[in-house]
Amino acid sequence: MYIQRTLLLAIVVLLVCFPFITDWLTSDFSAWLRPYLVWIAIVFVAWLAQRPRQGDDL
Repeated sequence: MYIQRTLLLAIVVLLVCFPFITDWLTSDFSAWLRPYLVWIAIVFVAWLAQRPRQGDDL
């Protein structure tokens, strides 16, 4: 099974930054839309990773 380098890098960065991200999302002075912005970003990155590719991009 081949794991893409960008996906592996994203997993490592997420593991390293997870405590800071959770503190940022759950701080008392945070805006109510922060979690939604994070989810929108995750969906957008997933869409970019899975979008159809042209024949030359394979």
